[in-house]
Amino acid sequence: MLSEELWERLNEPRFKAREYEESELPGPLDSDVETAMAALTNQREFELLARYTAKNAVGMYGMYAVRMASLAVRLKEPERIERGLLGFCLAHYSCGGKFYWTPPGPPLLRRACELLEVEAEKYFSGIPDIVPEYSRRAVGEFLAGEGVDAEGLLYVEGEDEGGFRFLRKPFTVDWDGSPPPPQASGAS
Repeated sequence: MLSEELWERLNEPRFKAREYEESELPGPLDSDVETAMAALTNQREFELLARYTAKNAVGMYGMYAVRMASLAVRLKEPERIERGLLGFCLAHYSCGGKFYWTPPGPPLLRRACELLEVEAEKYFSGIPDIVPEYSRRAVGEFLAGEGVDAEGLLYVEGEDEGGFRFLRKPFTVDWDGSPPPPQASGAS
């Protein structure tokens, strides 16, 4: 059972996904998310956690997945990949699988497996039974090659003061790698 204080922190009305994404790694919210996920024992509890934290769930659990991909590589702890996938599944379930942005979790977690030189299938198949079938299926489809590839994401491999970290690419007009449009000449 989760404490009332933990429920309040997970459902913080001023939560900002971008601030969480860029905050110190690991950070206090990581511990809160891990505590909540460790308390899940069945699918009903999974569904309740996703629904209760609905205002924050996509951003919080989605960014948690990105953060676990970074920590897995930084600390050489591949078990964090499974935690990240569970976070991704909470985000996926909370919005009914209808993301308005490309969910970065699975591609970055798969890339973390490559960097750690471990079999992605081992960790991607470790999704617990408490996860609803369609969210487990989304992870399976991604692993089967039907998902977004890490190359298409707005993340790069980099470092912060703590070590390895997947970093969001700075937004520019040519963020997709295409050449910038030609400049109009000033002559008339």
